[in-house]
Formats: sequence, structure tokens, C-alpha cells
Amino acid sequence: MQVLSRQPGARATLLALGAAAVMTIAACGGASSSNDTSNSVGSQSGQLTLRIAYNPNPTNTTIVVADQQGFFKKNGLDVKLTATQSSGTLMPSLGKQFDLITVTPPTLLQAAAQGLKPILVSAQNVENSTKLRNSYVIGGKGIANVADLKGKTIGVPGLSGNLYEGAIIMLSKAGIAKADVKFLQVPFANMANSLTSGTIQAAATIYPFQGQLLGMGLKDLGSPTDVTGTGGDALSAGWVGYAPWVASNKATIDAFNKAQDEALAWMQANEDQARQVLVKDFHLPEAVAAKYPVTQFVSFEAKAEQLTPWVEPMKAVGDVPAGFSTPMTDLVYQN
Repeated sequence: MQVLSRQPGARATLLALGAAAVMTIAACGGASSSNDTSNSVGSQSGQLTLRIAYNPNPTNTTIVVADQQGFFKKNGLDVKLTATQSSGTLMPSLGKQFDLITVTPPTLLQAAAQGLKPILVSAQNVENSTKLRNSYVIGGKGIANVADLKGKTIGVPGLSGNLYEGAIIMLSKAGIAKADVKFLQVPFANMANSLTSGTIQAAATIYPFQGQLLGMGLKDLGSPTDVTGTGGDALSAGWVGYAPWVASNKATIDAFNKAQDEALAWMQANEDQARQVLVKDFHLPEAVAAKYPVTQFVSFEAKAEQLTPWVEPMKAVGDVPAGFSTPMTDLVYQN
């Protein structure tokens, strides 16, 4: 496999609010279908066409800004954005309906193990379990530690990704098998009510939703993305392409990454305007968006070390085959 790369881009971190807020995420569809892995023809304007599927939330503010402020066009790209509530489920469409999809490390690794040939072309958000923390598992009333979750129901936003997989790994380290608990899909905004009613006994959540739960006196059980237990940096989400397409479209990838860098720079200089994307495009309440540090947590540097910590823990819980041995460097865009 030809391995391509990108030089490290702008780095920052996304600290969020400590108060709960309702986020309405609107999904939309409509992407053309194609099995061609080359973008050599481009659009009628002569620009390269790039089809992107993304989760419409603050994690991905930079691509919306890059589109609205013209940074994609400036760099020769005709970008087609498709919003989806669960981009990870679209992995089989890489190189067909979509050129780039935003996913988490567990989803990327499972796709690689299934032979779907994903390549991490750019990071998007990086967190850690201390100063830059974004992810939580919070126990409900009567839950003092992870061991107390045996036989309980845990609310998760989806049955894949960092929060779900990280929670499974946390349970495993406490001697609890995945079959010993029940996972229930619950939107972040509904987790407080579900904990209060007893529908769930724990929740895997993020900022700003963790604030309400902790304010209710509930127990912080740890960060599900800290799979090493060291508190170090962890990739929350990044951009993935189909390996043959990536190998044939280096100029397109480089243009995408440059547009991302320029969008972040614009956001850093225009934070109030950038926050309006959270209101208008992601439907955050104005009061929440006004305080949201929209440019923090953002980091575009893609590294093999961001994937490696997940491999052995996922093998241990049976979510990646024991024989999976693809070098992580083969899954990252490099020069």
C-alpha cells in the first residue's frame, strides 16, 4: 500500500461548557453514487469535486466554515457536504458515495479489520482526560464505581464510536463483560431524564451535557477515551478516505487540509461569527453558543499513535479480530 502524509496542521483544543444544553442535530441525505476512485474530471467549474459526510455538531465546525467562507473554493475544491447523525455507518460507502467521512478511531479500526481500506487523512478533534477532557461515563444514583455497573443499563449516543467502545473497555478492565450490561441508545439531551427515571443507571456523555449530570450529584466514573489509563491525548474524531482514492488524489487531500487550516485561522480571528454556525447550522441555543470556546480542541495532525492505544483493548473485548495486525502507519496519510 502506498502511504501518503500531511505535515502537522494547526493544533488547539475544544473545551466545552459545564452546563447542559439541548442540541438538535438535523440530518440530510442526497449524495451521488459512484465506484470511481479518481477525481481527475472534477466539476464543471474545473474544480476538484470532494464529497464529504459529517456529523453536524461543534466537532466539525471547521468544514462548515471552510464551505461558507469560501476556503474550499479558494483551494480548488467543489465540496458537497452531507450531514448525517451517524457517519460511522457510512464506512462501506467510502470511495463510492463519499470521498471523506468523519469517524472515531474504533470505527476506523473495525473498518480496517473488515478490509474496507480506510486511511486517516486528517485529525479533527483531540482531547485528554485532564485539562482537555471532553468525554465522561457518569453513574446514576447508587453507582459508586465501574464495578457497580454489572447488570445495569448504560445510556450511549450510539452503538459504535469512542464513547460506546470506551465504555466497553472500562467495563472489561473492571471484570465486566459486554454481555453483563445493557446498552441503550439515548440522545445526550435526554440522558438526565433517563437517569432520573431509572431507565438507565449510567451514561456515556460529553460536554456540555455532563454538567447537568454532575450538578445532580451523580458520580464521574472516568473518561471512556482514556483507554491507556495515562490521561494522555486521544483522538476524538478524524477524516477518513478510501485508500485507493487517497493514493490517487493527493492534491485533493492537501487542498482539503489547507482549507481546514485556513478555516481554523478564520475562526480564531472571528470567534463570535464562528459561534453563529453552532446556532444556525447545529441548532445550539444562543446562550450556549455564546460561551462555547469553538476553536479549542481542534487539531488536524493525524498520527499513528492516535490509533494504536485502541487496538489491544478492542482485541481483548472481541471488537477487533485477534489476528488483526495491520501497522497503524499504513492507516495514516503520510509523505
